[in-house]
Amino acid sequence: MSIDAKTIQIFIPDGEPQGLRTAEITTRIVRAIQVPRTRLKQFFDRPESTEIGIYFLFGEREDSVKPVVYIGQTEDMIARLKKHHTDKEFWRTAVIVTSRTQSFTQAHLRYLEWLSIQKAGEAGRYMLDNGNAGGKPFVPEPMEAEVFDSFDTAGVLIATLGFPVFEPAVSKSTAKQLEVFYCTGPDSDGKGAMVEDGFVVFAGSLVRREPVPSADKLRPWLDKVHEAGILEVVNDKQLKLTQDYIVNSPSYAAALILARHANGWLEWKKQDGKTLHDVYRAE
Repeated sequence: MSIDAKTIQIFIPDGEPQGLRTAEITTRIVRAIQVPRTRLKQFFDRPESTEIGIYFLFGEREDSVKPVVYIGQTEDMIARLKKHHTDKEFWRTAVIVTSRTQSFTQAHLRYLEWLSIQKAGEAGRYMLDNGNAGGKPFVPEPMEAEVFDSFDTAGVLIATLGFPVFEPAVSKSTAKQLEVFYCTGPDSDGKGAMVEDGFVVFAGSLVRREPVPSADKLRPWLDKVHEAGILEVVNDKQLKLTQDYIVNSPSYAAALILARHANGWLEWKKQDGKTLHDVYRAE
């Protein structure tokens, strides 16, 4: 058994799998509560809603090429979530992180908020709605150790609930295990791999800058990727990915590289010529 193995308990208080969910590692004090936006009232009726903690609002925007997250902390969770229900449109789900022993202080929360914004930005998997994280709060060294321990637990719980906000598209340990595929064409040279939540196109891949005439419908999406800072100009014919970028499907990944409509299961190939279809779908 791996030394990193964990037992995570998920409790569904109303018996509905798509409703409220509470996640805990049985030996830790940190708890994560997933609250669909449509279930805020049910959450407000629960005792956890009166606890202080940090929270994450997850959702999407039409103009975003990545899912969006807002990270905050509060001593009045009900009032803060009611405010965000009124003034923030993008989110569909909130995840609230609290201490089961009510041991978080305002100092813990400020540091956890700052650290969460920093690490989410570094991972780059979500677009941050926060903007600048501000300066690093001061806490005594023993408290900082407590915060890092709580952060690590919170990260595992939030990812288990389906929001890997602190996980890079490809970690160094995972990268060594991936089967690498290539997609090439005029002014394009892509490199990527299948991952759990889609297809990752690796940083450094070269992208054709101008879509072919028959693929003009792709232009708005490609422009959004460029504007998000995921692509940078190499020359008048090519762009380059500045970061690993997860796309929903191999075909979208191939379309990104080739700037045209494409069947990614056939366009992505290993160095020996085997296609993605041959490796993952053919018997």
